[in-house]
Amino acid sequence: MLKKLYKYELYSLFRNLLPVYAAVLGFALLSRLSLLIKTDNVLLQIPSRISTTIYFFSIVAVFVVGMVVVVMRFYKNLLSGEGYLTFTLPFSATQHIVCKLLCGVLVIIIDFISVIASLLIMVAGTDTLREIIEALRTGLEEAGKMLTAGQLISISAELIIAAVIGMFQSLLMFYAAIAIGQQFKNRIGGAVVAYISLYAAVQVINTFIMIIAAFFLQDIMEAATFTVGFFQIFIALLTVYSLIFAAAYFFITRHFLSKRLNLE
Repeated sequence: MLKKLYKYELYSLFRNLLPVYAAVLGFALLSRLSLLIKTDNVLLQIPSRISTTIYFFSIVAVFVVGMVVVVMRFYKNLLSGEGYLTFTLPFSATQHIVCKLLCGVLVIIIDFISVIASLLIMVAGTDTLREIIEALRTGLEEAGKMLTAGQLISISAELIIAAVIGMFQSLLMFYAAIAIGQQFKNRIGGAVVAYISLYAAVQVINTFIMIIAAFFLQDIMEAATFTVGFFQIFIALLTVYSLIFAAAYFFITRHFLSKRLNLE
């Protein structure tokens, strides 16, 4: 039964997003073909410039539309009139949140993949692609000189985990704000105020921690030698810090959805 929940969630998300992915790839191909036309005629250059401009706007649209679709799906499926049907299903609020979260993060990952694929289309067969490949090869060779294979793998894994946790945190912050906002008469306005308040609170905490770190750890930082281990500890601490906020947003969202649910 839980498998069907994820299947329906993915279907609901990607039926809206697949046309966006197709559009960015299509505009990338169109722009690449238009750039093959070499001419000094200003009029003939106009289509190429227009298609390239539209392509770069489509890149922005992929991320914006992707986030909007994910957030609106959370709101409509759980907190609008559709929520009456959703919460009659044999799933807990926690299961619904986790489903929305995992599928939402998958959308963000596919957003990046589609944009990278479109960029590869744009530079296919050009010197730019060869330069990128050469830069990556050189970078890996230099990294291989400074790091062992184990260190390179562990650092890469840490960075990937940190990025994924960051995605969880970003989405959960939206979910928490929406869950809080449904307590207000104006739900959208309440969600906006809640998001701004959460963001401001996070910034205050970040500033407070930075002040403490600068005051107490200045001597330690000056004496510390930059090593691979030091870098890994730093990334791990940032990941844990992000995970704490993600957990806080998750419990806030679960509280309002399970204890103070207020559907339209």
